[in-house]
Amino acid sequence: MSPGDLLRPKESGGDATTAQLVCCGCGLLCDDLTGTTATGCTAADRWFAGPDQLAATTVDGQPASLDHALTAAATRLATARRPLVTGLASATLEAVRLAGQLAEQLAAAVDAGGPETAMATGPTIARVGEVTAAFEELRDRADLVIFWGCDPNVSHPRFVERFVHPPLPTGSRRTISLGPASVLPSAADHLHLPLADEQIIPAARLLQAAIHGHASDQVDGPLAAIISQLHAAIDTAACVALVTSTTADPSGLTGWSLAQLVRALAHRKPAFQIPLGAGVAAGGGNLAGVAASCSWRFGAPGGIAAADQNGSEFQPAEADAVRLISRGEVDCVLVVGRLAPHLEAALANAQTPPTVIYLTDVAPTTVHDRAIVLAVASLPHTTSGTMLREDGRLITLTPREPPRQPTLPQMISAMVVAINKVKQEDSPPLSRRSSS
Repeated sequence: MSPGDLLRPKESGGDATTAQLVCCGCGLLCDDLTGTTATGCTAADRWFAGPDQLAATTVDGQPASLDHALTAAATRLATARRPLVTGLASATLEAVRLAGQLAEQLAAAVDAGGPETAMATGPTIARVGEVTAAFEELRDRADLVIFWGCDPNVSHPRFVERFVHPPLPTGSRRTISLGPASVLPSAADHLHLPLADEQIIPAARLLQAAIHGHASDQVDGPLAAIISQLHAAIDTAACVALVTSTTADPSGLTGWSLAQLVRALAHRKPAFQIPLGAGVAAGGGNLAGVAASCSWRFGAPGGIAAADQNGSEFQPAEADAVRLISRGEVDCVLVVGRLAPHLEAALANAQTPPTVIYLTDVAPTTVHDRAIVLAVASLPHTTSGTMLREDGRLITLTPREPPRQPTLPQMISAMVVAINKVKQEDSPPLSRRSSS
């Protein structure tokens, strides 16, 4: 049986009239949408819209059969000096597990291109811990929400609509946006405190000092006034939620400062942090699932130098996808699912372009001289399985229609078989090795 025999599309029980509709356009994984067009959310409309060009199975720009493309892709992966497995954020947990098995076969680097594995210090939660909560806990408990140097409207378009605007079961909610721009229009229940990006960390440290009763007389007027207003708002609140972002924190100091601040608050009253990830820039909604799956299998959320279930080396800001591609350290890149724009840019700008193998439903935006595309069924409409929302909630996806092409998990499974076949053909029989 050839690897291609594994790729006959399986009939799905999905029914467009009854199937649950989940948008995988960002880490919110919204499951309350009623249609796939004019949803009111830019991320959802992009996710469900038909792509400009569907993927077609090709080898070096020429149409090819699935068997030929699989064999060619497996040969290039198996003979690569150092491969990289990336993409992944638009894949389900089930597909990510299979991709992890494939990465082990190749001792490949693994990284989905998330912001935390690009930090030299790695994820905040792994360094100092975080006091976090589910999105619904913010919605149902927090009477004070502080947007600390982030704007969810840009990265997670429906976050405010779903988890901030709904009224509290009891009482009322106030919001404060801290940063260059206001998250919400000015109103009696919303305050914008203008703050430059470079003051985000000092503000967190000064507010923590104020909470501990250590006032500073060396703070300038405007910043001192901001700290005073924040402290007063926190004092009158019953439950405080800080909404933060991991995307603009290359050093990790912002995350560290905010984690320490929230911990200090939580010792005095109910308080927690909602750290928002890459959102619409992740290339899919399952970046949290990729991090969890890789952590379970390899001991790290990404930035994995060589996949090994018995112990992989975690190299944040060294083995992250963008740096590996930009520095020419990988000669073959396997893209599982859709690729985030910043990873597409890294491939397009690479001084030494690697071989790129795409397992995707959307035609790549950049054509590479040595590229193999293996077309899979529509990810928005035929995907089944599970993903993790950014706050850790498990979301189940039901296909809206039966696949007319191989699904992504089927394609990864076929690739695993094809690589094994290539390796067996390249290895001489045991008797011949012994006689030599």
